[in-house]
Order: sequence, then C-alpha cells, then structure tokens
Amino acid sequence: MAELQKIKESHQGAEVQTRIRNMTKSDLDRVGEILFEAFNVASSKHGYAPRMQSVQEGTAWAWALLRHGPSEILIAEVENRAVGICCLNPRGAHAGVGPVAVDPSFQGHGIGGQLMSALLKRAESLQSVRLFQEAFNPASFSLYYSCNFMPAAELLDLFLDSGTRKRVDPCSCVSELTAKDFDAVYAYDIPRSELDRRADLDYYVKWGKVFVYRYQSQIRGFLACLPSSRSVQLGPLVAEGEEEARCLFQHALGVFNERSCQTRVMARDHSLVSTLEGFGFKLYCLNILMVRGSWRPGRYIEAFGRFPEGV
Repeated sequence: MAELQKIKESHQGAEVQTRIRNMTKSDLDRVGEILFEAFNVASSKHGYAPRMQSVQEGTAWAWALLRHGPSEILIAEVENRAVGICCLNPRGAHAGVGPVAVDPSFQGHGIGGQLMSALLKRAESLQSVRLFQEAFNPASFSLYYSCNFMPAAELLDLFLDSGTRKRVDPCSCVSELTAKDFDAVYAYDIPRSELDRRADLDYYVKWGKVFVYRYQSQIRGFLACLPSSRSVQLGPLVAEGEEEARCLFQHALGVFNERSCQTRVMARDHSLVSTLEGFGFKLYCLNILMVRGSWRPGRYIEAFGRFPEGV
C-alpha cells in the first residue's frame, strides 16, 4: 500500500500514462480494493449508504467477474499497478457495460475515458451497448454521455431490509425452472429482451433460482434470483404485464422470506412500484439506463440485476 501511495502522490495534478490490458487472476485482490473504494466513495460523497461493507465483498465480486462474468475485463494500469476496471458483457447483438470503476485517488486523470475507449473498440461489431448510471453521480454521467450513451429509461434502485420486511406467501401460478423447461424460458426471453441470455440462465439455475409464471400452461414471465452473503438479487425479470411481475416478486419473497433483497425496476411501471413498496421495498437511488446504439426498452415489464450481465 505504501508503494501505491507513492504512485498516487507522484501523479497529483500530472498527466497519467496508462496501459490497458486484460484482467488476470493476480489482479483479484487489487480489483476488489478498487471496486470497494470507488463505489463506496461515490455513494458516501453524495450522502448514500455504502454499497459494500468490506473489501472482501469487492474481492468476491472481482472473483465472480473473472470466473463467471464478462468476456472482456479490462484493467487500467499505472506504473505496473491496477487503478481501474471496465467490463463488456456481450449478449448476442447487444451488450452490457459494467462495472466501471477507477481508484478514487486516480480519478480526474482521464483513466475512465481511456478504459471506455478501449472497451468500445471491442464492441464495434455489436448493435448497441447499455449501462446503468447512478443519477447522483454527474461525473460518470458526463463520461458516458461524451461516449455517445443516451438516457433511455429511468430506473428505481430498490432494497428490502430483512429486519423490516413483511411476510408474504409464494404465488400458486409460479414454479421453479426445471431442466425440462429451460429451452422454453430461453425462447420466451429472446424476443422480449432482445438479448441472448442462455449463459446467464445457466448461471442463475446453478447458483440461484429462476421462477416462471404460467397461465394455462403458457409462459408469461420469469424472474431470476441470485443470493449473496448480504442479500438476494431479484432480476432480471421479464413479464407480460404488471400482474405477472407482481406474482413473480411475491413468490420470490415468499421463498427467500428471511433475506434482504434488492432489485431495479423501471420508474414507468407505477403499479408494480407501488406493489413493491407495499411489500416493504424502499428507494435507494434513481438510476439512468443509458444506451449507445439501437436497443431501447420494449413494452414488457422488466427488472434488472447486477450480475453476471452487468446491466
């Protein structure tokens, strides 16, 4: 850490020479530190609760990224030390971007822009790329806007604390995804999300749960749930309407009845948001879904997770 501090001090107010390379296993601890520091500093600077409670959570996230996540994980390096990370997550013709993080002590030197430039070169064959932008962070919004990302939808980042949540019962119209139904859910998702998420569904089935809503044997929605040490990620979700989405969320809360949960839903879906508030969810912050390219939200109800897609 003393060596890193010397590097930081030597570049105060100076132009930083950065090398962009792919992440390796040896970067895990350092990337964990970057994720922890970058996200927590940004949150606390604007008066929000920290995203992570310990560096170990950042390291676990870094390990998951390297083992199961994006096909492109780029590292920004200054004097042989990692100072930033950026990830590209292709899903067919479209892709998600994230996480994007720069060591707070190296922010303001154009490192985020260099990472995004390198990442977008790798995304040239894709129709579009999309990312989440926390509305309280104008610096990152300016970066993404300068890279031709345009706001496409407002999202509500919601959380449910295990200590204050209301108990709900599972929904009878919802069942857990089985191997027999996997291809049918995959086929249901593609034309609605416009993403190829077969690998994601595999991941959720292996490490979490996927719930499916059916009406007269027809699939009308699904919700992927991914437990972690602190909470359960609820999303992605795709559903025909708000009633199907409500039942899927209710079922997940009934199954994970003693766990904290978090999700991100579109602000336009007022009835669903009201239902989630009735379940005990509270607003953490406003997010902006930003897109570079052709993809736009469809008419279906969607909710979004953080991993492994990134958006």
